Amino acid sequence: MKPKLSIVIGANNARTSIRDCLTSLENQKKDQNVEIIVVDNSTDGTTEIISQQFPNVNLLRAPASDLIPQLWEIGINQSTGNIVAITTAHCVPEKNWIEEILKAHDSSPYPGIGGAIENDKSAGLVEWAIFFCRYSRYMLPFPERTANEIAGDNASYKRWVLDRYKQARRQGFWEPTVHAKLRKDGLQLLIKPTIVVYHKKSFSLLGFIRQRFWHGKQFGKARTVSLSGIKRIIYVLLSPLIPLLFLSRITQQVLTKRKHRGKFLLSLPILILFLLGWSTGELIGYLSPSQK
Repeated sequence: MKPKLSIVIGANNARTSIRDCLTSLENQKKDQNVEIIVVDNSTDGTTEIISQQFPNVNLLRAPASDLIPQLWEIGINQSTGNIVAITTAHCVPEKNWIEEILKAHDSSPYPGIGGAIENDKSAGLVEWAIFFCRYSRYMLPFPERTANEIAGDNASYKRWVLDRYKQARRQGFWEPTVHAKLRKDGLQLLIKPTIVVYHKKSFSLLGFIRQRFWHGKQFGKARTVSLSGIKRIIYVLLSPLIPLLFLSRITQQVLTKRKHRGKFLLSLPILILFLLGWSTGELIGYLSPSQK
């Protein structure tokens, strides 16, 4: 019987969180018709933990150079469920995560549904800076609402929409690219505060700067496809403002939600380094040859 839900997990050097991630999912799965696929390119022992302790998980290996969106794409292509949820091995789902995803898709027509991302209580300053950099807009509280974006680290999609936008996924499941196509076609996404994952230690300081750089470069390159020459020059000239724009948005989220303000101030110097990493990559992406 075809699974009702496929869970695709991108795993890159997640030995500190993979047990908690998969244990949470195994406990929730029980007798439900759910498949769990982990696409892993780790070098830190994550692979051995999965294969030895979680034999019911479908473990796929990927090249070490692949980024998380490319790992997701491999898993999505191998999945068979009517609904596909994606996350990373650095996120630990809440105990009712599967139930809430299935309930949300059963009760609404939205093709993509996302949720909240909270930070683990044991996080250090680097983890807090990563959290603010990536997830500040998805931290609780927020009301259920339609949204232009949902985080790939806590997202689920109906099968038909993934099949419809295969062309947009040819370089990997970069959710901003796919979501832009949905919006262009008049489709909406939903974000629900009841679908929650917790971010645990994911990267070292230098590792996350590198990750931000490569993701920023990919974003810039993808954007140039739809830009005229003049607009491309304008984006290049304005690129030094990118860190200020991002920092302004993150600060607004922290102040509006009245959460973690002390952690935000303490991790601010590290956060600025991450924003500079992204903006440098995005600039280089704009300067790269476009592939139309």
